[in-house]
Amino acid sequence: MRDGASREHRRRTRVRRDLGTLRRVSDPGDRLPRARLAEQARVDDAVLARLLDLGILAAGEDGAFSPSDVYRVRLVDACERAGLPAEAIARAMAEGHLSLSFTDQPQYRWLAVHPETYGELASRLGLPFEVMQECGAAMGWGRLAPEDPSKEGDEGIFRLLGMVLPLSDVAAVARMARIYSDSTRRITEAESSFYDTYILGSLLRQGISYGEAVDRAGDLGEQVAPLLDHMLVTTYRRQQEHAWKQGIVENIERVVMETGSVRSSERPTVFAFVDLAGYTHATDVRGDREAALLAREMSGLVDRRSAEHGGTPVKWLGDGVMVLFRDGGAAVRATLEIVDGAPAVGLPAHAGIAAGPVVMQDGDYFGRTVNLASRIAGGAVAGQTLVTDLVVDLAGGSGMSFAEVAPLELKGFMEPVRVFEAGA
Repeated sequence: MRDGASREHRRRTRVRRDLGTLRRVSDPGDRLPRARLAEQARVDDAVLARLLDLGILAAGEDGAFSPSDVYRVRLVDACERAGLPAEAIARAMAEGHLSLSFTDQPQYRWLAVHPETYGELASRLGLPFEVMQECGAAMGWGRLAPEDPSKEGDEGIFRLLGMVLPLSDVAAVARMARIYSDSTRRITEAESSFYDTYILGSLLRQGISYGEAVDRAGDLGEQVAPLLDHMLVTTYRRQQEHAWKQGIVENIERVVMETGSVRSSERPTVFAFVDLAGYTHATDVRGDREAALLAREMSGLVDRRSAEHGGTPVKWLGDGVMVLFRDGGAAVRATLEIVDGAPAVGLPAHAGIAAGPVVMQDGDYFGRTVNLASRIAGGAVAGQTLVTDLVVDLAGGSGMSFAEVAPLELKGFMEPVRVFEAGA
């Protein structure tokens, strides 16, 4: 009986909190007239009238609305687009099963709509609208129309793209914009998945009601949100320092070599491919969740060993990873450590290493060297690391052993490829 009374008390508390939230009076300078709310939420007045009738929205004594009502309206609109009617949301709120008060927290502050249209913004920046349209599409914003209202922050983005356009071309600028957008999309999707599984999900597994779990998760989110912003910028700066230093050193080296005072070091790029043996079968047997945990443990091993030897994981390929190195000996040593450590993670691994020229585009690497490393990895058995003769030469003096094995017939290569098995 006490449990039932406790649940009823929590329900009543949430209802009172929602009503209080809807009726609060904010700083008059923050208040939004009804027309401005509709503009910011990108809905017509009929939608606001309906939400007011349902009790999802309530105007203050001054007849105006809070800035957080913008996000509340956008959220309900998104629910309706997904097939969830506002009437059902209002009923759940009235019965105390659902609260939208979390939208008052500072982490729910999405970009505001500006009265300036994209056509007007393009004209003011002196940017051809077609360029704005192509870059917007590349960033996943859909096909922009000149009459569409721009959003907060858009001016800075298009000002930047316009500055680099004279030194490049539209396609290259659009590709760069797509990389930024795709990278941040992956971050936000991972954040959302982490929240659902480990924050909100953990609270729900404790038997807490959804409304209470959302409130508790929101309190944590309010503290975490500014730290996430800090983490995003800080990790970007660290990656930037690494990449820029590398590029600057190579440019300085090129200039110095042109003077004839030193000879080229002729250091080719080294790529290692590490594949997990039996990953597909493990996914079928253990299930997707266990496979995901296995991939996470493996990525941790790769990240640690690569960092210790100056390598950079470039991309994951489901059951494998491609790692870039600038030193042949370091590449072999790191790869051997990864392959040796893989069974403790859950599955054996095999690897291939090749060195040579590559083409870099859109944050990825292409060319014969990359294909060769991948094909060699496919020709290795579990626990084995195979390398090309050039890698053996580059790793000379590293103290590792190399035993020549039978040449490999590889797809895309006319002649059998001479390979060696590496050992510590």
